[in-house]
Amino acid sequence: MSKTVGIIGLGLLGGSLAKALKEYTDYEVVGYARRQEVCDAAIQDGVVKAAWTEVEPLIKNSDIVVFSLPPDTNARLFTETAHLFRSGQVVTDVSSAKENFVRAVYESIPKGTVFVSVHPMAGSEKGGYEVSHKNLFKGMGWIVLEDKASDVYSEEVAQELADMGHALGSRIEFVDIYAHDAYLAMVSHMPHLLASILTQVSGGDELGELRMKLSAGGFRDCTRVAGGLPSMWREIIYGNRRNVIEGLTQVEAEIQRVKEILLQEDDGQELEIYLERSREIRGKLPYLTGQIKDN
Repeated sequence: MSKTVGIIGLGLLGGSLAKALKEYTDYEVVGYARRQEVCDAAIQDGVVKAAWTEVEPLIKNSDIVVFSLPPDTNARLFTETAHLFRSGQVVTDVSSAKENFVRAVYESIPKGTVFVSVHPMAGSEKGGYEVSHKNLFKGMGWIVLEDKASDVYSEEVAQELADMGHALGSRIEFVDIYAHDAYLAMVSHMPHLLASILTQVSGGDELGELRMKLSAGGFRDCTRVAGGLPSMWREIIYGNRRNVIEGLTQVEAEIQRVKEILLQEDDGQELEIYLERSREIRGKLPYLTGQIKDN
């Protein structure tokens, strides 16, 4: 008999997970959404066998419960519903920042309930069930968070969740749960803020609209994520703000370094060396993320 995965939150990530599990695995899927019309759409699409606007029936009818709301919302909701979980049931989440949710789980999880966190490295500046799709995870990273010292962690469940990600076409990475947020601050949360800063500096004053009319693909690519949902990114960035501040401090130091390079009277030789080094680092990215296979 196949297991049932209950997904709390059927937005871009949760909705895509539901569609992908339905298409590529044998899991049964049920869902929770705050709005009845989202539940109705998921049922009508054949993505879930049931969906509710209350969390309790989802927990009751699921073997694996996936929290797929913004991080702080996930944490509050788990604390409120922890008493509903039973021994042998699996709790996981797909949050981009883990600290607050992990703390809430470790403070409240019932004995016998298993917790293994995952983070699919997939998304879009757009949100909502209507833009979710079954192939969101194909070729993307799927991080499984390890905490082997925890009584509620299970290597068997971690492998099952890794296999789940693999079935959806993702590239699997195992990362220590306490290192995750520092890593993601540097490659996701801080870059989002930098995109917002660039947008404000270039487009936020009286000449901003004219400058943006003159822009091309480079500006569009650098600022794409600034179009993300502010309420969601507030929770992610603010919840991981200590690591983000550390990253911004490093950026400030790097900006000062670049300013010093630009002040040199060397016909831009040091600048070219700097840009070439950046090009070399950036050139590794498609190999490291599996977009190009290194033979």
